Amino acid sequence: MKYCLLLACLASSLPSAWAQAPAPDQSAQGPVVSVGSYGPSANIGAQVEQHLGRHFSLSLLGARYFTNHFRGYQAALAARYYFRPNAPSGLYIQALAGAFTSHATVIAEYPGASYRSEKTFKGNGGSLGLGYQWRFAQHLTATIGLGIKVYPTGLGVCDCYYEGDWYGIGQPGSVLDSQLGVGYAF
Repeated sequence: MKYCLLLACLASSLPSAWAQAPAPDQSAQGPVVSVGSYGPSANIGAQVEQHLGRHFSLSLLGARYFTNHFRGYQAALAARYYFRPNAPSGLYIQALAGAFTSHATVIAEYPGASYRSEKTFKGNGGSLGLGYQWRFAQHLTATIGLGIKVYPTGLGVCDCYYEGDWYGIGQPGSVLDSQLGVGYAF
């Protein structure tokens, strides 16, 4: 009987002991600074992601594209929804809005003549993607993502085309979006 009474007293004190558990790690509240590739073409970029709640984060990113045929910059603001309440880590869906500027060679062909010219293209648009961010130890992160980008741009009215494969390499203006990065969580 004494043991049953003792077990009942211990069991009734467990909920209050759980309530007094130490606070969760507050390091998840700071920003995550990442470097990596933001698109399937040759580029390097940086991203700063700030945790906004149990499921949400907001980030600012910039990238420099340096392929042979297309050189330029991209800046974007991204919002992420993490499916588990431990943002910024785990599986997420991302909506991104941004702008780009890119230098490309345009080839115009007319009967009996062909012209090549360097043009600068500017545009804006967005993307929607799915990704995963791992958190290693307390501060290191790794991110991988894939999505669809809609950054429309046009050549105007002419019988012309881009030198190189603009849409296949993931430049702004393409239909592919990806992300591969490593970061540090403060």
